[in-house]
Amino acid sequence: MNSSIRPKPVVAGIGWFTGILYAVAIGLRRFCPFFSIERYYVVAQPVTGQRLLPEKRGKGILVLQIDHDHPLISQLPRPRDEIVRRFAGGALCFLATREDRIVGHLWITQSAYREPVHRCEFVLQPPGRTAWDFDMWITPDERLGLAFARLWDQCNGYLRDRGVTWTCSRVSAFNPASLKAHERLGMRVMHSLIYLGAGPVELLIADVAPFVTLSFSPRTFPVIEVTAPAGH
Repeated sequence: MNSSIRPKPVVAGIGWFTGILYAVAIGLRRFCPFFSIERYYVVAQPVTGQRLLPEKRGKGILVLQIDHDHPLISQLPRPRDEIVRRFAGGALCFLATREDRIVGHLWITQSAYREPVHRCEFVLQPPGRTAWDFDMWITPDERLGLAFARLWDQCNGYLRDRGVTWTCSRVSAFNPASLKAHERLGMRVMHSLIYLGAGPVELLIADVAPFVTLSFSPRTFPVIEVTAPAGH
């Protein structure tokens, strides 16, 4: 969540309940950082044959699927140990470049996904038909350009060719811009997750099993099964 976003415009776009949670989260961050509150949605987007961009547009942006020894891997704006963990877990990285400069990336996996920020692991159902996309990032100077669409089209095509029909992800309920971007992709909201933190202790309240989980260390975490919709 971007602390530079002022509460009023955000609240106006996310509903009264989430708006109250957001206002509380801002207050805790400012005056009592030992405590925290976050709300997320688990969402699903259909993998279709429809492109966001005509094939000839955005050709100045090259999208590559890279592995752990790619020359540009050291330029990824993520900690090295986190990148190693992702590849070791079977995740794939799609990198958008312009003239050999990284302008964005998107990660996907068809394995169980362990959330690095909050304590949770997501297991996808049915296997083989569902993927998890995460950490979509675009460099600030390209966020009004075509990098997002180029990345999404490439990943969408990769998943479609392998028989995947839905890709799921976790989106902050406090970020209406991100929610609107996912809506344009045909997003369906699957589940709601609320995290309450107090130092090393974290409480998860969810609308899906196990519903309520109290964790006292990163070694303990709930496992949530995410089942893709039956059809597009």
